[in-house]
Parts: sequence; structure tokens; C-alpha cells
Amino acid sequence: MRFLPSIALVLVLGAVARAGEPVSAAATSYRIETEGSTRQLPAGADGKLVIDIVPLKGTHVNAEAPLKIALSGTPGLKLSRDTLGHRDALDPGSDGARFVVPFTATRAGAQEARARVDFFICSDEWCVKQSREVTVAVEVR
Repeated sequence: MRFLPSIALVLVLGAVARAGEPVSAAATSYRIETEGSTRQLPAGADGKLVIDIVPLKGTHVNAEAPLKIALSGTPGLKLSRDTLGHRDALDPGSDGARFVVPFTATRAGAQEARARVDFFICSDEWCVKQSREVTVAVEVR
């Protein structure tokens, strides 16, 4: 009878491990890419910040769950927007979500465009909220 508490503990720990599986699977089921973002430009010129949430096979960005991107930059970049949502995606019907945000370089030097990306990535079995910080270095000459 002394082994009953041990069995109960194993069952509880097993349930916790299974509950954590979607979280770890979700974290590796997509990439956030910034390919196509402007990396160098002269002061006064316009550039663009690209944020592309690319789901891997069998997953998708949930179009019905909240998606919010909070944008900011160093003082030498003036971003055209400070927040983005589903409606701002270039192709709202795709499995992923791609955004392009214009900016103006206002000051020479090393600058950064930053994004806090909050969204839900889903498979047929799970749907898990993700939060990521994205930074793109921009050299303004």
C-alpha cells in the first residue's frame, strides 16, 4: 500500500509532461523571418521592415485568435505604424502572416526596428500562444 502515493505522483507528473508537449511543439513549428527588410540606407530615405511568420508543415497562424505586433524603433527611424493586426497582413488567407511596414531614416548611425509579435500557432491537435521579440539592425549613412 505504500506504493500507491508513488503511483499517483507518477500519474500526475505524466499528465504534466503530456500537457507541456504542445507548448514545446508549438515553439519549433514556425519561423519568424525578416528577409527583405531594408538594412542600409542614407539619412532621409525610406525603407521597409518585413515581418513574416512562416508556419512549418502541418501548422498555421490562427486567423480567428488575436494577433498583435507592437512596433518601435530607435530615434533615427520613424516607423509608419506602431501596431499591426490580422487585417494588416499582405495575404490574410494564407497559413502564415506577412507584414511590410514602411519607415523613414531620420538620423545617421546604427539604428534598430523592433517588433513584439504575439499570435497563436495551431495544428490539428493544439493551438498555443506565442510571443517573440524581433529586432532588425539598420545602418543609416
